[in-house]
Amino acid sequence: MKEKSSKELISKLYDMNQSAVECVYLMQNALIYNSLESLNDCEAKIKEISENEQILTPELVEKAKENPDLRLYVIVPGHIERIGHSIENIIRCTRVKIREGISFGDRAVSEITFLMERLQEVLKNVSDIILARNSILREYVKESVAEIGRSANGFATLHEERLIEGLCTPKASPLFLDILDAIKVIAWHAKEISVLPFLFKHKAALFIPFDRYFLIKR
Repeated sequence: MKEKSSKELISKLYDMNQSAVECVYLMQNALIYNSLESLNDCEAKIKEISENEQILTPELVEKAKENPDLRLYVIVPGHIERIGHSIENIIRCTRVKIREGISFGDRAVSEITFLMERLQEVLKNVSDIILARNSILREYVKESVAEIGRSANGFATLHEERLIEGLCTPKASPLFLDILDAIKVIAWHAKEISVLPFLFKHKAALFIPFDRYFLIKR
């Protein structure tokens, strides 16, 4: 098998992240239209992301031995896979919603739609950062993720108020809140990916073992 070049591996990372963008779009459709077809398509892409992670991470580790700059990207597939895990949580909530005939109010649908659209925008920018280290996009992603977190927390508070007032059903409440939590986790991983190409300012730092990366981050 022909060994992939550094550019080919980074291109694979880009494609993997774009699959996450498509998953969020499919999830938005599934939630709004109770579409099982969109859910199934999304699950297929999540499986593909997981399979690609198992292939791409070892390839990046091996290639980084000759190109140390690639060490910055070694943990990116893992972040994207974890984004997939959070999308799976949303899929689970959506399947319960459809199976049990649980409806979200117009306000809840509007709030989730807003967050999903912002997530797609953030993830698209992350894809661009993977290809080119753009510090302006990095800051934009950082600010956008903070906005998503604030909005999700605010929507959770408003939801609790609606629940107390009897404006939403108790069955819908845990599903809605679980979806908000999953969205925040997706946004966090997107932010983590966006800062990786800028993490180490000095070339010597590129040789930090990645099994120590998370200890360093603490």
